[in-house]
Amino acid sequence: MEKTLKLGDHDYRLHSSLFTIIDYRNVFSTELFSDIKRLEKSSTKKEEDLSTVIDTIFKIIYVLHRPFSKQSYNDFLMSLDFSLLSNQDELENLTNTIGEMLGTFQKSTPPATKSK
Repeated sequence: MEKTLKLGDHDYRLHSSLFTIIDYRNVFSTELFSDIKRLEKSSTKKEEDLSTVIDTIFKIIYVLHRPFSKQSYNDFLMSLDFSLLSNQDELENLTNTIGEMLGTFQKSTPPATKSK
């Protein structure tokens, strides 16, 4: 799947495939879906959890953007404006895009009706 994500003044092309899982592990030495589960369990009320959430979200975006860029992770982060973290709409768009790209959001389907 491919999608374009707008963050601040920049558009980032993203690509997800089965290789995304392997690439994430190769780049960050952790498992993608384990990190996502850790995100779901964390509390953004604690500063250390908030830092982990932010780091993990941007690691995922970085790996999804990697097919289109040769930047290092540090250079990628340095290209992002800090004000992004205070923009609720952009953060929601960011997390929704990750969910779509990785298939972690379940689309609700209406319950099947039984025929008599």
